[in-house]
Amino acid sequence: MKKQYMLIIMLVISIVTARAQSSYTTIQFKNSMQPALVLELPNTATDVEGTILQKLKEIGYNPETEGHLFWKKNKIDGFYSFNKIRLPSLSTQQLDVYFKVVQKNVEEKSNSTLYLLVSSGAGTFASPVVDTLLWNNSKMFLNSFLEKTTAYNLEQNIKLQENTVRDSQKKFETLQLNEKDLAGKIKKYQGELANNQMRQKDQQLDIVNQQKLLESLQFKRKN
Repeated sequence: MKKQYMLIIMLVISIVTARAQSSYTTIQFKNSMQPALVLELPNTATDVEGTILQKLKEIGYNPETEGHLFWKKNKIDGFYSFNKIRLPSLSTQQLDVYFKVVQKNVEEKSNSTLYLLVSSGAGTFASPVVDTLLWNNSKMFLNSFLEKTTAYNLEQNIKLQENTVRDSQKKFETLQLNEKDLAGKIKKYQGELANNQMRQKDQQLDIVNQQKLLESLQFKRKN
C-alpha cells in the first residue's frame, strides 16, 4: 500500500513541478518595496502553512515555541517572520526569512500564492542584483514548495483516510461486541422462553386437574 502511495506522490509531484516556477516581484514590507520571490501553488493556504512548519522543523527550528498558534501571531505586514535561522540550502549564515501566504482569489480557494523575502540582516534583502547567490538559492528553495506542498497535502489526506479507516474498524469491532452481547442475551432469553413454555404445560395440566376436582365437588353438592 505504501508503495502505491509513493507512486501517486511521485506522479503528482512530476505533474505539478512542470507547471510553474517562482519568479521575481516586489512587495511592500515595513513601508518600503522590497525584492521578493513569488510562487503560485495548486494548494490551499493551510497546506502551504503546514509545509512551511514542516520544513522548518526538519532543520531543527521549532516555530511553535509558545503554543500551537504562536508562529501565526509573529507577523510583520502579513509575513510570517522567522529570524536568525539557518537554512543549509540557502546559506551557511543565519538569515531572517519571511513568508506570506494568501489565497489566490475567491473563485480559486484551493490555490494560493506564496511570497518569500530573505534577508542576511541589516535590512538588506536578497535580490538578483544584491547577493545573487543567496537569491538563486532562495529561488530553488521556493521552487521546492511545488513538490513539498503537494506531498504534504497528499500525506494529510492519507492520514485523514487512515483515521477514517481506524474509526470504521472501531465501529465494526463495537458491532461485533454488540453481536456477542446480543447473542448471549438471546441464548439467555431462549432458555427462559423454553422454561416458560414448560411451566405453561405444567400449569395447563394443573388447570385440568383442578377443573376435575372442581367438577367432583360440584357433583357431590348436587347429590
